[in-house]
Amino acid sequence: MSNLLNEVSRHLSDDVIVQLSKQIGAQDPNQVKKAAQGISELLLHAISQNASHQERGGGLFGAIEKDHDGGILGDLMGVLSGNKQANPRTTNGSGIVSHLLGNKQLEAAQVVGQMSGLDLFKSGVLMQLIAPVIMGVVGQKQRSNGLDLGGLAKILLGGGGQQQARNQSSGAAGVFGKLLDMDGDGNMMDDLLNIGMKILRK
Repeated sequence: MSNLLNEVSRHLSDDVIVQLSKQIGAQDPNQVKKAAQGISELLLHAISQNASHQERGGGLFGAIEKDHDGGILGDLMGVLSGNKQANPRTTNGSGIVSHLLGNKQLEAAQVVGQMSGLDLFKSGVLMQLIAPVIMGVVGQKQRSNGLDLGGLAKILLGGGGQQQARNQSSGAAGVFGKLLDMDGDGNMMDDLLNIGMKILRK
């Protein structure tokens, strides 16, 4: 997964971070950069869990093949600023995050906020803005390597093995792994988070 993280980081350049900071109303781009790194790791971890699950993975793989070929990465600043039109399904960050995190969006935003210093709502909106970029990177990798679902899962999981297990048990990856493994059902706070994020994005 480290190669994919590096690829995401490459596309989240300083100019893109500044643009994202403006869109969420954040004063400190360094906080946004730190949050973006955490969000990238979290969502890639969630994608890898989906890809390694046969039923969920099929739906994910279909979405990647249809709507996430990496084209968004060609003019990311144009897409983020609204100066370039893109497939609405490709840029539907809310839908991507909802599919990947389900009822764990609130907890995820809290973790990202604690890591970066951003507040809960800004962290949530940033997650939705970055999600299409991450899916674009994954889709580009899938297409350029001609991967099937099993091959994609292997790439996302870094080849598996004991080293990968050790990596996931420590640091941010360990925190996100525990978050995604938690059982829970939807609650009013998830609804409030979504309402607050929609207001912030207007």
